[in-house]
Amino acid sequence: MKKILIIIFFFISACGYQPIYKVDKEITKIKIKEVKFSGDQEISKGVFLKLPFIIEKNEDLNTLIIESRKIISETAKNSKGQVTSYRTSLNINLKLTSSENKTITEKKLKKEFSYDTKKDKFKLKRYQKQIEIDLIDKISKELIIFFNL
Repeated sequence: MKKILIIIFFFISACGYQPIYKVDKEITKIKIKEVKFSGDQEISKGVFLKLPFIIEKNEDLNTLIIESRKIISETAKNSKGQVTSYRTSLNINLKLTSSENKTITEKKLKKEFSYDTKKDKFKLKRYQKQIEIDLIDKISKELIIFFNL
C-alpha cells in the first residue's frame, strides 16, 4: 500500500505543472527606457498597461514600440440594407529595439470577434467597447506568454 502511495505521489509531484499566464521573474527584469505608441493610442496604452515591464531612464536600455489598429467592419446586412452583424479586429505589432535601434524581438498579433448588432446604438457602442477591452486582454496574455519563452 505504501509503495502505491509513493508511486502516485511521485507521478503527481513530478508532472512539471506550471500556470500558463504566470509572469516569470525574467520578464519583470526586462527594463525599457521608453515606450512609443503609434496608431490607435488608446489600444496601444491598454496593451502596455497590462505588460509587466519596468521603465527606467537609462540610455543603454531598450525601447518598446507598440503599433495598433482597430477595424470595425460590417459583415452582413438584411434585405433593407441595415447592418445585422459586425466584426471588430485588433492588429498589434510590438517591437523591442536596442539602444542602437536594432530589433531585438518583434511580435504581430491579430484578434477578431464577430457579433450581431443591437437596436439601441448606445448599447452597441458600449458592447463594442467591451469587446475591445476583451481583445486587449487576450493580446496581452499572448504577449506575456511570448516574453516568458
